[in-house]
Amino acid sequence: MPGGHPLILHSSALAEAIADEWRAIAPGEAFRTAELPLTQMAGTQIERVALDRDQIIGGLMAYGESDLLCYRASGGLGREQDTLFDPVLEVFSTRYGVSPPVTRSLLPLSVGADLHEVLTRILTGFDDAALTCAAICAPATGSLILAIGLAEGWIESAQASLMASVEERYQMQQWGEDDALLQEIERSGVDIAEAVRFLALSREQS
Repeated sequence: MPGGHPLILHSSALAEAIADEWRAIAPGEAFRTAELPLTQMAGTQIERVALDRDQIIGGLMAYGESDLLCYRASGGLGREQDTLFDPVLEVFSTRYGVSPPVTRSLLPLSVGADLHEVLTRILTGFDDAALTCAAICAPATGSLILAIGLAEGWIESAQASLMASVEERYQMQQWGEDDALLQEIERSGVDIAEAVRFLALSREQS
């Protein structure tokens, strides 16, 4: 690992998948770290998450204070957001007994003590693999709630990617497609899917 720590894995399934990443690179051939997503995530778990969980949780909590699902537009975009986001917030509220606030204003929302406590408790209860998954999914989606749902398995990767890119896709419907933006949306979707795959493999023993 870059920080000098050995790559020790507790899941044989993850170890085999990481070996497959390296086997796919021809001997002596140059490669990019983007071609080794599972290796990167394992390194992040070992050298960052496991060594400073409090810092990782603190960084994730910032996404809870500006969560994508809680800020809505007006008009057609707002209606699309309502359709996609409201069911997720309802699931979260049912599971945890607290309803995240929603606004159509540009002014920042107050998370509230109850929601802050719930989010902190969820993240503190995550093992290192789940916290690593959430640390990738929160910036990829702009949402701590989506990151939690992905790590806990009650949101699918494709569903999260759709919600994360709803504004960009709406704008392209109005003004035409943007190849660079489409590539960015695709990259984010891949990051989310790989993070969920990493977590699933981490929990397999064979």
